[in-house]
Amino acid sequence: MRKPELLAPAGSMDSLKAAVAAGCDAVYLGMTNFSARAFAGNFDREQLQAAVRYCHTRNVKVYVTMNTMLYETEIENAVKDVDFLYHADVDALLIQDFGLFDYVRTCYPDFDVHCSTQMHIHNLAGVKFMQSQGAARVVMARETPIELIEEAVKTGMEIEVFAYGAICISYSGQCLMSASLKNRSANRGMCAQCCRLKYFHEDGTPFEEGEYLLSPKDLNVIDRLPELMKAGVSSLKVEGRMKRPEYVYLVIKTFRDAIDAFAEGRDYKVSFKRQKELLLMFNRGFSHGHLFHDGTEERMSWYRPNHMGITIGTVVRYEKGRVLVKLTDTLNQNDGLRILNEPTDTGLTAVKIEKDGRLVSSASAGDTVWLECKSKPVPKKGQKLHKTSDKKLIDFIDSEIAQERTSPVSMHYEAYAGKPFTVTVRDERDNTVSASSDFIVEPARSAPLSAEKIISSLSKTGGLPYEAVTVEGEAGDIFMPVSVMNETRRQALEKLNELRSVLHPLRTEAKPYHCELEKRTGWNEQVLLITNEKDPEGWNESEYTLTYAADPVQPLQNEAVRQKHMILSQAGDFGMDNEDCLAGMTLNIANSYAAAYALKQKGVSGVIFSSEMNNEQIRSTLEAFEKRYGFAPYTARLVYGRRTLMYIKDGFLKSRNENTIADFHGYIFKLAYNSGKVEIKEPHPYVSDNPYCMASAVLIDGKPDEYKEITEEAYEEFHERIQRIRP
Repeated sequence: MRKPELLAPAGSMDSLKAAVAAGCDAVYLGMTNFSARAFAGNFDREQLQAAVRYCHTRNVKVYVTMNTMLYETEIENAVKDVDFLYHADVDALLIQDFGLFDYVRTCYPDFDVHCSTQMHIHNLAGVKFMQSQGAARVVMARETPIELIEEAVKTGMEIEVFAYGAICISYSGQCLMSASLKNRSANRGMCAQCCRLKYFHEDGTPFEEGEYLLSPKDLNVIDRLPELMKAGVSSLKVEGRMKRPEYVYLVIKTFRDAIDAFAEGRDYKVSFKRQKELLLMFNRGFSHGHLFHDGTEERMSWYRPNHMGITIGTVVRYEKGRVLVKLTDTLNQNDGLRILNEPTDTGLTAVKIEKDGRLVSSASAGDTVWLECKSKPVPKKGQKLHKTSDKKLIDFIDSEIAQERTSPVSMHYEAYAGKPFTVTVRDERDNTVSASSDFIVEPARSAPLSAEKIISSLSKTGGLPYEAVTVEGEAGDIFMPVSVMNETRRQALEKLNELRSVLHPLRTEAKPYHCELEKRTGWNEQVLLITNEKDPEGWNESEYTLTYAADPVQPLQNEAVRQKHMILSQAGDFGMDNEDCLAGMTLNIANSYAAAYALKQKGVSGVIFSSEMNNEQIRSTLEAFEKRYGFAPYTARLVYGRRTLMYIKDGFLKSRNENTIADFHGYIFKLAYNSGKVEIKEPHPYVSDNPYCMASAVLIDGKPDEYKEITEEAYEEFHERIQRIRP
């Protein structure tokens, strides 16, 4: 059974240290720019260098996330960051943007690139294509089932799978809801989590399932690890760069214990106590997700979108800023609490616990206690009390984190009169270093320094991350101060630190970027009408060209299929037998490097820019492209249509016959059901700013039988201006 890498989140240095202490094999983290968790603590350059040194000396790899869509004005800084990270000895980059991917593979061929889940690799065609492009690893979309994971592993590509933590309801890299409604792009690390909000029937009444229709439970597949390990998964990833260090420690420690047990052929089951602790750290309920085919009811958390903790009691009554609670579980002073209430929960902390008229530091199941409760809304009889954080558990985990992770070393010393004291250290990687004292060892004047004294001094590693498992050596009848032994040991171990901190010592200067391109021809249309239906009914040829867009979440066949005069929608499409095709919006192309990457693929004649781009961003992209490659490519942009804001696999309601949902602002979202998935459409048609921006063509999106109505409705918005677009 293959032992996979255990990959931990690190949103801060404290979380990184927690992950390392818990036994992770690698961490993933972001810098202050270009990270899909823009609101995590993240790392500046100095902190990043310290993080790499800290991890590498402790046998932990560091992967840096640069997994956002990039605009032209950001490329220069992104490239500078790549060069910095390369020479900072980072082990790999996680990348979404095809342009940055191509740049790194061209200029830094020995720098591993992992395809981020934001690149939306969810099928075998995508895995094989990115393998052909030099990717070292693919982080599979969370919607990928175990059967496809098994097939992906057989390609020889390293496959990384999410195993624990929050999941998106929409396919990663394909969610536009936050960008559309909140002007905060999920593709740029600023997701507003619209999936965690309330949704209703069109008339405002609640659904039977609950109000949080789009809020999934957290993923937890620890009890299915043997299947993932037998499948040959290379890396198991824990989500949580926004979570506290104690969460990171507890989850990673649990997975460490489980992986090690299964790898050794031992049974492992998470204890009831540990299950309870995990629930206390953070949970929205747990499921096996799409990975192991959990149904809608198992996957979704329709009644609560946030941390639920565990139930520990029931409200008896409320009086003047205090609440009387009957406990069903232990409560300790300073525990965090929540009373499930409406329209919002009531939050409180157990600063004071009063039992039988006396203040106590803890209370047990069966006790009735008074708690201070100044928050609104006021609690009501019968409402449930939840514990959301446990002070004693937090304190215990903090003490565990403080216990440094160490590596075994062996030491050999030589101590002879008239010579320096010498210490040689060897680690488990076969690194060997030596240090000698400035002090010249003296002959013993009376009792010589004993071997036990030398061994005792050298065994104390002075806070450095090593454990001296063997200490032996040679010594005459000598004398030297203990401080000399300590200092020489310290120098040797610091030399070892320097050696261990660099895992890639042969990195050199970057190669120059190059991309050979020839101008492609085949598309001359100024206005394109796009559809997701092949040979749609109700379509009659007119002055517009109808173009079919491939489904961005449809699993492709294993063998290459012929695709002609259509819009490509996912990475796997690039590997098909293409002829005269366009790279589509769902590929998130937003800079000249990404456009060039698409255009050098077989059968790609043009590019449709991301609908998140504005005129100035498109203009700067095209100017940079023409300056670098000497010609203006055929490009298009969306100017009118209802975009798909989310693609959701296998639905999200028990009853699959709803046509719309509404949010608390009164926006109505149409639902489309297609091939085992639900598409959530924009409440109002997207209308771009002035399309006079050097693009070759514009897109109108809608159903064929709506085109006449759409073009008439949109005429005043853009039709006259289309004519001014440069052909």
